[in-house]
Amino acid sequence: MVPQRRNGAFPNARLALSISTLLIGLLMACSQRSLPTQSSQTDYQAAIDEEVFTVVEVPPGFPGGNAGLSSYLRENLRYPEAAIKAKVQGKVFVSFLVTKEGTIRNVAILKGFGYGINEEAIRLIQAMPNWIPGRQSGHPVNVKYNLVVPFDY
Repeated sequence: MVPQRRNGAFPNARLALSISTLLIGLLMACSQRSLPTQSSQTDYQAAIDEEVFTVVEVPPGFPGGNAGLSSYLRENLRYPEAAIKAKVQGKVFVSFLVTKEGTIRNVAILKGFGYGINEEAIRLIQAMPNWIPGRQSGHPVNVKYNLVVPFDY
C-alpha cells in the first residue's frame, strides 16, 4: 500500500532523507584516513617499531635455514623421562615473537601435552640463538612465529 500524500510529498520523506544524510556523513567520516605528514613520520615510525606482524614480505629465519633449525632441534631436545615412561609422542605447537633484533620472546604453547614435554619445548625455544629478523618494506620488524616441535623417540 502506498502512503497517502500530504501537500504533494510523502509523509516520511523528510525523516528518511535526514537519516540517509546522517548515515552517509558517518560513513564518510569513518572511512577517511590521513597519510602521515612529514612532522608525524617519527611518531609513525615509533608505532611501527612496536607493531607485531604475522605476515611479512621476508619472514624471520633460523641461522642456517630449515636444515639448521632441524639440526638444532635434534641435537638439543631432551626427551623428558616421564614422557619416555608413558610412551608419549607427538607434536607441540609453539608460538613466539622474533623481535626486530632477532631475539626470541613471549614463548607460548598453542597445542601440547603433559609429561614435561610442554616445558621442554619452551626451554628448547628460549635457548635458541638469535634469528635473522623478518623484514617489511626493507626494515626489520617484530614477527609472531609459530613452530612445530616434534617429540618422537
